[in-house]
Amino acid sequence: MEIATTPRRTTATPWGRLAIVLIILGPIAVFMLLPICLGLQRYVMTGDSMDGGIDQGSVVFVRTVPVGDLRVGDVITYRPPAATGVDGRVTHRVVSIDRGSLRTQGDARPDPDPWVLRPEAATLQRVEFAVPWLGRVYVVFHPQAWVLILSSAGILAALTAGEVARGRRGPTLVERPSPAHVGDLR
Repeated sequence: MEIATTPRRTTATPWGRLAIVLIILGPIAVFMLLPICLGLQRYVMTGDSMDGGIDQGSVVFVRTVPVGDLRVGDVITYRPPAATGVDGRVTHRVVSIDRGSLRTQGDARPDPDPWVLRPEAATLQRVEFAVPWLGRVYVVFHPQAWVLILSSAGILAALTAGEVARGRRGPTLVERPSPAHVGDLR
């Protein structure tokens, strides 16, 4: 009896699978974790008041800075005064500063905002940079989905690393009858 190896299907190596996972989930993890490591927060631009400067669907990355560091032309993210009836945060450009009071205006608006911002806190959030269109992806993936995606990637990476640690299995051996005995089967 002769022992021969059977041809194997070529399969992705554990390293190849890990590379695919990193290529797909790497950019997502970078955009999720890097801002946190740099002390930045991120907001998705859902309105169109800053179109032309920061378009709707962009993600703005903000850093908390002292109010005294703000200059005319800076873009800030803040909560308007309660009396305005505006809910949520607003991202607008500072158009004037007068004794600690700020006037803001959206780039796509012809007039300044109807309120004067008198910050009660010693800090405000200044926009450091914006990434166009990325906000559309953020809107699709809510925070719960990010946890699911990143934990799935971790589990897949751990499983792939386990295969790498065990090493690749050798060829599968199959027992075949020798040619002399083929005719003798009854």
